[in-house]
Amino acid sequence: MTPKKAAVLDIGSDCITLVIQDNKYADNFIFKASAAYDGFMDGEFFDVSALFRTVDGLFRECATVTNAEVAEVLVGVPGEFTTVVCKNVEMTFTPQHKVTPRDLEALFQKGNTYGESTGYISINASPVHYILDTGEKTIDPVNKTTSSLVANISYVLCEIGFVNLFNRIASQVGANFTYTSQILAEAMYVVPPAERDKGVVLFDAGFISSTVAFVRGDGIKYAVSFSIGGGNVAGDLTAVEQIPFDQAKDLTAKLNLNLRPKEGDVYNVTYEGEVCTYPVSVINEIAVARVQDIAEIVQKIIERAPCDIPPSAKILLTGCGLSTLAGAKEILSDTTRRVVEVIAPDLQQFNKPRYSSLAGLLKVQQQHLAYNKMSLLEKIKSFFNNRRKS
Repeated sequence: MTPKKAAVLDIGSDCITLVIQDNKYADNFIFKASAAYDGFMDGEFFDVSALFRTVDGLFRECATVTNAEVAEVLVGVPGEFTTVVCKNVEMTFTPQHKVTPRDLEALFQKGNTYGESTGYISINASPVHYILDTGEKTIDPVNKTTSSLVANISYVLCEIGFVNLFNRIASQVGANFTYTSQILAEAMYVVPPAERDKGVVLFDAGFISSTVAFVRGDGIKYAVSFSIGGGNVAGDLTAVEQIPFDQAKDLTAKLNLNLRPKEGDVYNVTYEGEVCTYPVSVINEIAVARVQDIAEIVQKIIERAPCDIPPSAKILLTGCGLSTLAGAKEILSDTTRRVVEVIAPDLQQFNKPRYSSLAGLLKVQQQHLAYNKMSLLEKIKSFFNNRRKS
């Protein structure tokens, strides 16, 4: 009998990655493959047929390499296809009683008013905090006695169109797909718990899609995505200097925006067997302008937040777009007037910023596999409370 495996499917704006982890050994992966595709912009895939072919190709490659059947797949939903709603949900108890896990489950269900009629479904729900009748805020109210309980719950909603599209792909590849938020997975398993407790801005700058999220406690208070990323730096070099795009991508990897170039300073890029040279001053001017533009978008997103984002909240930069571009962090810090740090996952084989969403998804799945015999509420509590032990 062909063994059945569980996998993670990470949907990036430049490539799609399929990973199967070994259930017996932690952080051991029996298959990993990525495939480039056209991507998406403004919440729409450029070529749906190519998307189908790309995912199908990954599954076929997996079957050939592992001789295993992928039965269950956790799909990471990009920020452009989700929205975050943070709201208070209240329950009263007469007389007072000790809060139970069932009470929390009832609160989450009460607040989940989303369905096909709204155009969204809830794929994640996490507590920012709870408030008891005394006014005490807590992250875990179980066994506390109260006459009322208010939960500040963060719901991540996914567009119905995305789910319907990937359910069709699931039927084609013969697997069951479930969905979770990429940015929430990063927040829970890449951002250090102490930073979340204080409140932090998580900025995942991708290739042509980026997400800014304000994370506090175990939930996302606010998130906005926009269709610009590190790939736009290469795009600008192509548009302004007529550098072939693939060459421009290679050139972008060499940039150092902290340089103060002297006359005659050049970048050297080998392309199709030839060494091409470009003046540092010209190239950096173009790149700085684009990174400055991205930094200003981030600042506007922060300023327009419906919740308070204190000046002390630092920005944690991750993703494939800007994290390794020397000088980008400094431009972001100067523009937003905030401390900016680059973060990466603490996961063997995937410990670079570009793997943040993938590593977060793998950690989510590890928790699900470890606790797959628990009740739904126990899974939820284990998923979010586990971070206290990390």
